[in-house]
Amino acid sequence: MNLKKLIGLVMALMLSLTGFAQSQAGQESFAVLNLFNSAQMTARGLNFVPRFVKDAPTSIANPSTLDSTTNNMLSLTYTDIFAGAYQGAMAYTHSFKKIGNFGLALQYINYGKFTQTEANGDVVGSFSASDFMLNIAWGRQIEKNIYFGVNFKPLFSTYESYSSTSLAFDISAMWTSDNKLWQVGAIVKNIGRQIHSFAMQRDTLPFDIQMGFSKQFAHAPLILYVVADNLTKWDIREDDPLNMREDIEIDGTVIGENGFTAFLDKGFRHLKFAVDIKPSPYFYLSFGYSWRQHQEMAVEDAFSLAGFSYGLGLNYKNFALNYARNEYHNYGSPNYITLSYAF
Repeated sequence: MNLKKLIGLVMALMLSLTGFAQSQAGQESFAVLNLFNSAQMTARGLNFVPRFVKDAPTSIANPSTLDSTTNNMLSLTYTDIFAGAYQGAMAYTHSFKKIGNFGLALQYINYGKFTQTEANGDVVGSFSASDFMLNIAWGRQIEKNIYFGVNFKPLFSTYESYSSTSLAFDISAMWTSDNKLWQVGAIVKNIGRQIHSFAMQRDTLPFDIQMGFSKQFAHAPLILYVVADNLTKWDIREDDPLNMREDIEIDGTVIGENGFTAFLDKGFRHLKFAVDIKPSPYFYLSFGYSWRQHQEMAVEDAFSLAGFSYGLGLNYKNFALNYARNEYHNYGSPNYITLSYAF
């Protein structure tokens, strides 16, 4: 199977699944399915990394990149999210010669304690809310330079006395050049449905299609990433009545948004950029940027790093320690710490 055939197959699959997603009813929920689960992913600002990297959680998130380089790797991640909420994650990968490469990941998010009140405001106690996700991944090489992978993701949510269960699948594919410098990937995320709903309303999962590439420079310690997400809908801009995109003159004349500026804004909200700097085998730096996150979370008339992410990693023998920070908002940004060991 050559690259042209792979692209044709992936595009046909994406078109069919896009129709499936548009036919689903209900309000989209369970954004937890798209959260970062390791410091390496956070540093790049990507929950889909189109490259083979030696990091168990990153490989499981893109199962087509599961290979022998992450065999017998155990990874633990801790994240302080916001206001007492925290996230813990574990990932383990193992390779079998005949049947392929497998990964198992557990992700737990506790949103903290909340005050429970009656309708009149009387405090009657407290309650907690949490999400728990299991990820079973499989991937292997199917042709020269062609790789394929799938994820199976049960999700369990408990909010006070209410609970919900959902099942989701991911399908991904990768192509690499012979020298591995160019790598191209695509993923269809969160195919599935809510099995048991909180109440009468059934929510839909955050279905997404992403495509991207990475380029390692032959004579520089740099790797460049470009990923396009939310490919099922062109205009994904927020609708904020307090920040209209039209200007109103004193006489009431409405000046519409510049068409070219609007086109660029819509296009760049789908794109994420990242770069790895690896001056030695024992140390790396990563940086990422999301125009969409910057536009949605930046504070008007104030300097903001919203949309930027960065991190570093130290490797020594079988150990790896990674730290990352995602500049989510001026008033708070989560820190990620991941410790990995290859047995």
